Amino acid sequence: MPESGAQLRRPPGASGPPRDPARDAQILRAATELLAEGGYPALTMDKAAARAGVGKATVYRRWKSRAQLAAEALDHAGLTDDLVPVVIGPGRLREELVATMTRALWSQNTSRVDLLTALHDTARQEPELCGLVRRRYVDSLHQAIGGVLARAVERGELPPRQADPAGGHPIAVSAAVALLIHWGFVRGRQVGDDDIAAIVDAVLVPLL
Repeated sequence: MPESGAQLRRPPGASGPPRDPARDAQILRAATELLAEGGYPALTMDKAAARAGVGKATVYRRWKSRAQLAAEALDHAGLTDDLVPVVIGPGRLREELVATMTRALWSQNTSRVDLLTALHDTARQEPELCGLVRRRYVDSLHQAIGGVLARAVERGELPPRQADPAGGHPIAVSAAVALLIHWGFVRGRQVGDDDIAAIVDAVLVPLL
């Protein structure tokens, strides 16, 4: 059974020498590279240890499974960093949507879309990883875009009903997020700034 989100974290060191944050980062960087290169199958504890230049026992003292290692590697890669609504101001809803979605794809140090593309096919066969990606990125992206719309509602730029009574996301947001994530498969190339603008102009804004 898939582990809960709270369990998909690096277990604290219960014994042994003090943890070295620099070594943690070294291992996480190696794990992120393996995920980006070949998805979840490419990540093993042995390969992460070898690439990081540490012993396998060093990795196992920090993470009990590759699922836990993958979970923290995604965080370390900045997968959910800065996934917050971008606020520009009244009358700038389109620009806020473009900026929020652009921030969702690119962090300061890594391309999130590269990592997501590598993980996409694997996630469908790995329920635990699929849930991990959904919780840590897709749901956060929905919330960020939904936050932009909520502020637009407060400003009177959109009608007040932007989510269903059960708390789900409007179809417009789901459509935009799905296309953003699947763009490489749909168009055969990586999404760029012009593509994000096209998703906003041709899909998100008309549906709103």
